[in-house]
Amino acid sequence: MADHFKTHNIYVNYPLDALHLRDLESDIDKLDLNLGDVVVIDCNGMSYICSSGLRVFLGFNKNIVAKGGKLIIRNLEPLVKGVFDMSGFSHIFNIE
Repeated sequence: MADHFKTHNIYVNYPLDALHLRDLESDIDKLDLNLGDVVVIDCNGMSYICSSGLRVFLGFNKNIVAKGGKLIIRNLEPLVKGVFDMSGFSHIFNIE
C-alpha cells in the first residue's frame, strides 16, 4: 500500500508571527491527510517564528505521527534554526 502514500508540500515564505500564523494554520487545515502521508514544510523565507508558531508545528507533528505519517521541515534560516535548537525542537522534528 506504500504506493498510495502522498507527499504534501506547504511553503512558509513569511515570518511566522501573530499576523501570519493563521496563514499556516489555513494551509494545514486544507490538507487531506491519509495514513502514512508525508508533509514537507519548506520554510525558505521564514525569517522569524513566534512561540505560537512553534506550538502549531508541535501540534501538527503530533497529529501526523498519530496517523502514521511524517513531517519534514526544510530550509530553516539560521536565526529560526537557532530557535528550534534552543527550544529543543530540533530533536523532535525531522529538519533537513
